[in-house]
Amino acid sequence: MKRRWFFISFLLVLLIAALAVHIDRSWKRKLSPRGGRYFFHRVELAVPSFRQSDEKWRDDSLGGVEANGTLGGEGCAVAAAAMVFKFYGIGTDPQQLNWFLTSVDGYTDHGWIYWDRAAWWAPDRVRHTYEDLASYQLIDSNLAHGNPVIVRVRLPSGVTHFVVIAGKDGFDYLVRDPGAGSAKGLYPLR
Repeated sequence: MKRRWFFISFLLVLLIAALAVHIDRSWKRKLSPRGGRYFFHRVELAVPSFRQSDEKWRDDSLGGVEANGTLGGEGCAVAAAAMVFKFYGIGTDPQQLNWFLTSVDGYTDHGWIYWDRAAWWAPDRVRHTYEDLASYQLIDSNLAHGNPVIVRVRLPSGVTHFVVIAGKDGFDYLVRDPGAGSAKGLYPLR
């Protein structure tokens, strides 16, 4: 009888542990820059880098509205989207994408990008599929299938910034940063 209780207790603990791991991987919430499934082999997607501060477009207003800021100062989302488009072989850069978004009312009144309208740039090749809190499982699944992921991060200063997760090494997510971190190349998001 004692052995039976031990076995049942062991199975119960194992079940609870499996449930906890599943919840941790699939729960949509603010995430740590490390976590999810362990990648035994480093994954690096060949996502090209665009600097939002490139002199060609840094002074362009987001959506053509000066109050929204410029591509150089606040254009990280546009630059990140252009990087992902270019990864998929779709010819664009942050300036061209900004012009397009301006023409299709692709910005909110505060200069935030409407992600679904960005997908209109190449509707036969790109579609807007998800916009919400992330989960490790969602990010890891996309990376494993060769898809980069645009994520919003909060910088130590409190400012919101967009980067492209373009790889993973162990538990570390590797990003391409269209902002100040662009000189680092592909680096761990810590």
